[in-house]
Amino acid sequence: MKYLLYLMSFLSFFLVFSQASKSDDKLDEQQLLINIYGNQNSKKVINYDKSFVSESKLFYESLEKKSSIQLSDKDKIEFTLNNYLEGSSYNNLGQLEGVFTENATLYLTVGGEFKSLTPKEYVAFFKDAEKGKFNGRYGKVLSIEVVKDIATAKVEISIPERKMIYIDLLLLKKSENNWKIISKTATRIDDTEGK
Repeated sequence: MKYLLYLMSFLSFFLVFSQASKSDDKLDEQQLLINIYGNQNSKKVINYDKSFVSESKLFYESLEKKSSIQLSDKDKIEFTLNNYLEGSSYNNLGQLEGVFTENATLYLTVGGEFKSLTPKEYVAFFKDAEKGKFNGRYGKVLSIEVVKDIATAKVEISIPERKMIYIDLLLLKKSENNWKIISKTATRIDDTEGK
């Protein structure tokens, strides 16, 4: 997956730079950046795998517009899930909130009480941590099942320092060629209480 993203990143940059060099008009640096990343007013985040996210628009959309490479729905879902995992592991609030639909519902146990949270309320759990600094959360995608324009995903989150392991179950929906999380629930599986 990472190799595919690197390849697509290279192709995207190559196409943009080759277009700029063929043009009779010289592009200034600002215009070139807009051509590569989109509107100058949008926020940019660079992931660990060198893919770009511009607010709620995912990088794979720009790749598909600039090249003949078509990503599968599963690849797009993995991209969304990787942004979810990275956003929560590195306290990147915009990246984390961007993977959810605005009206997503998160069903979680908080302080021993079952609660229904909005994405903004969930993201607020990470607001006091240093942005971009690893917070000890390791995540991996365990499974993805796609049925037309809906999908389910199972993700494991481990926090070794606190001896915690969680399983997240996520429901995703495809809209305008984007895959976003519309619901989430989680449970702690390392807990030996009650055994």
